[in-house]
Amino acid sequence: MEHLPVPNTARPQEGVVPYVYQKGYDGGPFLTYPIREGMPHLLPTAGAATNLHGTASLWHLEKLRQMPKQELESFLQIWLFFGLIHEVLGNLCSLGDFVRTAVDGNTKFVSTSKLPKVIESWLTKVNEGAIIQTYEHIAGCLRVTSTTLRAARSIFNPDLLISIASTGEMLEYATNKAFHIEDLSKDNKCLATWRSLFEESVWTSSMQAAGWCPSQIKFLFNSALSIQSLYYYTCLGQSESPDRHQLCDQRKCTSYQNNLGEYKTRHVDSDYGCEELSINVTAMDEILRGGCLPLLRILLGQTLGELAVEVVESQPTSRYVALSHVWADGLGNPVANALPRCQLRLLHNLLYNSNLRDSEDAQEDLLLWCDTLCCPVKPEEAKRRALSLIKRTYRDATYVLVLDASLQSYDSNSMTIEEICFRIIASGWMRRLWTPQEGALPTEKGRLWFQFHDQAIKMSPLRRNVLNTFNSQVSRRGIAGEILVRIRPFTIFFKLGLDTPSNPGADLAFVDAAFQHRSVSVSSDEPLLISTLLNIDVEKILDGPDESRMRRLWTSMHAAPRSIPKNILFRLGPRIKDEGFRWAPSTLLYYEESNIILQTMLEGKNQGIPTARGLEVRLPGCSLSWPKRPVGLPSNPWNIINDKHPLYMRDEHGSWYAIARRISITDPLQGDFLSDDNLHNTLRSNADLRIINLETVYQARLDASQYANISLLVEVVAVRDNINFLSETEPARQLAALSDQEADIENPRFKVIFDMLEPAIHKLAMSEGNEAAVAAARQISGKEHSLLFEAKIALLFIGHYALMGTGLKDVQCWCVD
Repeated sequence: MEHLPVPNTARPQEGVVPYVYQKGYDGGPFLTYPIREGMPHLLPTAGAATNLHGTASLWHLEKLRQMPKQELESFLQIWLFFGLIHEVLGNLCSLGDFVRTAVDGNTKFVSTSKLPKVIESWLTKVNEGAIIQTYEHIAGCLRVTSTTLRAARSIFNPDLLISIASTGEMLEYATNKAFHIEDLSKDNKCLATWRSLFEESVWTSSMQAAGWCPSQIKFLFNSALSIQSLYYYTCLGQSESPDRHQLCDQRKCTSYQNNLGEYKTRHVDSDYGCEELSINVTAMDEILRGGCLPLLRILLGQTLGELAVEVVESQPTSRYVALSHVWADGLGNPVANALPRCQLRLLHNLLYNSNLRDSEDAQEDLLLWCDTLCCPVKPEEAKRRALSLIKRTYRDATYVLVLDASLQSYDSNSMTIEEICFRIIASGWMRRLWTPQEGALPTEKGRLWFQFHDQAIKMSPLRRNVLNTFNSQVSRRGIAGEILVRIRPFTIFFKLGLDTPSNPGADLAFVDAAFQHRSVSVSSDEPLLISTLLNIDVEKILDGPDESRMRRLWTSMHAAPRSIPKNILFRLGPRIKDEGFRWAPSTLLYYEESNIILQTMLEGKNQGIPTARGLEVRLPGCSLSWPKRPVGLPSNPWNIINDKHPLYMRDEHGSWYAIARRISITDPLQGDFLSDDNLHNTLRSNADLRIINLETVYQARLDASQYANISLLVEVVAVRDNINFLSETEPARQLAALSDQEADIENPRFKVIFDMLEPAIHKLAMSEGNEAAVAAARQISGKEHSLLFEAKIALLFIGHYALMGTGLKDVQCWCVD
């Protein structure tokens, strides 16, 4: 897999790609190779070459599984690797170029070291018109490759799978470039989902061994754009101790959350025993009262004990460096505005002895702003004044310098530009809550720098180089695209026009996306950052107790240019418990793999309005009711009712649907009214429920397509309907005629009548009117094998389902709390 980019400091990878095929490729057309080999049944279904979704049918999967594993791997390597290369690249290479012999002289392996240069040659010849191929044909071959790999992946050697899939991915990059496909979301006819062919375990074991945080592994696996980027991550060793993330899980990293009561400020070296130097808080408070920033001038002496710090009032012409650092690395102090003298000397040296300073200010005084020293710990009023100026602090800084211990352990000169960027992406600094603000504000003016062991590196040239790589080198397009996406918040957040009336800028959806997998030690800091990013007056958020800042944020959202997206109602996570705010998240720092993506607020659409009673929204909806159980029928015959099963629904037209959690929450939320138990119990209480949903039209699930509506129960009213499917059957009538004393399972007569229900249910289950319910039950289960239709249909016929009333259009106004 030599064609895949790796870091210069890559961790050694154990896997090699075996050469398993037993004969050479015959040189014929790619799409008909299985036919020539007498195995036409191994071709995907007839529509696979035009199927833009790349889905594999169960029939295709079963045909592939019938082959012995060794024979299957040999056949697929011949066809999908060597055959695909031959089909696209033709006589620009020989298939022997991709085979090497081990030192023993006998064992052979697949080698792709020549693939990038051959692809570049192919691109040149296509652009010159020397090669005549059609985009549709190559895209069809790539889709067939991916579709077949998807069907066979569970029985396939992982290294073989990575080898073939990553080759297909690189050929897709080249094909789209050769045929000038620029709008990939619209015009890309290739598959573009190669990285989804892999189970998470293929990548995670090596990353865990390298010391990665489980939450970061989960986030990167779910969001990585390519096989190239996933492979690059697995090769990227971590400088952190593996023990650092022992208490982290897949949802949350705790290693960068500091227990402020136990926090210890660190010295530059453990051998230092120097004293702390405290900053004059009175002088800082006086400067803050005047609306200016307190800046620091560090004055070195002959000895460490003679080092001094002068507090300076900011001026419009002041040139200063604002630090953005990771508190977990030891440069914080929760109890005093003080740092060890050795740390202050180090900060002075970083300001004056690095490449940070441009030639224009090489001789000028360069001041320092550091939150540990310049944001008063007390009094509280002084601290609030400093917090209200945080945005201005980073916006007006001459430079913002990022200090992260993991980055400072690497020499930038030993790494490529891509590796430098990946190190930044993987750093602890990127998981801080304040990063979106502290990184984005200076990036707007090209002032963001990262300190490595040997020098400080500026972000803006990095991005320009990566963008050039993305546009010019298809062999590195995957990792370049990954970098551009990861640093995107820094490059466009405040370019959205946050401060201009004509373009109000970022909305909550963008902020929520930028917060994924970040953490903060002081939870009350979160609403401050959100308000800054949304251009809400921070002083209003600061005006009151810290614990109610999130409530004040939601109250102030009506003044934000783009307000609150109404689908926030459907977002999973902890919520505020105060009446009138029970709809509102108490934090956005809650990760669930399949949580809803907040809507953007373009042109005022999708808007929710906070009121004293709750969030006012306009959404479609309908009523739900629970039919009464047939007379004489036990509450749970055959023990088939289970609260963990989906709740089936039937609308007024006879179509069937299901209500279920979108995901299974591993850590249930206290008071979560959307839990499975609460949902079933609410309906069983003979209540009629109002339900609002995000989609305007329900979509019946009568085929293999996966449709879903996101809904929320909002109102309980009186029962108004009753349907009893079993009432027309003879066993049901006999049961209804029994007295309460006779309706006992121990009563022989009752048991005879009760047993007669099973064939009646079977007959009803197979009737024409219930085919939709059977199909829906099969699909909802998510299983490939056949279900016991009678058991599922019994749930419906004994009345264990909901009745959907007439739908309400999306102009319906609701107030949700």
